[in-house]
Amino acid sequence: MRVNPFLIPVLFIVALLGTVFAAQSAGAWSTSGRSEVTANQLKPADLKGWMTIQQVSDGIGISQTELYTLIGVNSDIPASTALKDLEGILPGFEITSLKDELTARAGTSAITTPVASPIPAATAIAADTPVSVIAATPHATPTGLPAGTVLTGSEVKGRMTLREVSDQCAVPYEALLQSLHLPTDTDPSVALKDLVAQGKLAEVATVQQAVIALQMVQ
Repeated sequence: MRVNPFLIPVLFIVALLGTVFAAQSAGAWSTSGRSEVTANQLKPADLKGWMTIQQVSDGIGISQTELYTLIGVNSDIPASTALKDLEGILPGFEITSLKDELTARAGTSAITTPVASPIPAATAIAADTPVSVIAATPHATPTGLPAGTVLTGSEVKGRMTLREVSDQCAVPYEALLQSLHLPTDTDPSVALKDLVAQGKLAEVATVQQAVIALQMVQ
């Protein structure tokens, strides 16, 4: 029996399309550039704009509460919000900055306390012998930053307060208020993002620019 020469290519195309559709149905084929996020398998460098707050929380292995704090946003924002959408609604938020903060957090979590070696029986200390224990703690400033560390204006975040900006960026508090056209009785413990929400500041970028200008004249 003679086979139609056009039939074989048609059958091949049908078989190929059938394979692709089957793979898509099984979740093994994706053309969107997105993939499933596996719990505790993401690294900060793997974050993408299409990922949601929930996916980042699950993939990095960080609680939503801590993640919301790092982002500098309140819990009113749904966990289903994509990171790229946060850049449009949250002044000063950048995915790159979030990656840096998560990387720094991972580095801090990786520090472990050395386990003391057991004391040999021959030199064991008697139970009634007083022992003085000195805990070694890293020297840090009241702001939580290592001594001598000064943030630049571009590192100012919306979750920071006016007092934290003044202390961590080493700029006079009164000069900061004057640059931002804020009254002297402004509460120094209010977060910048809250001042923006109250209409007292246009955006967090305004504070960043003011800090940069003040640091240049010092």
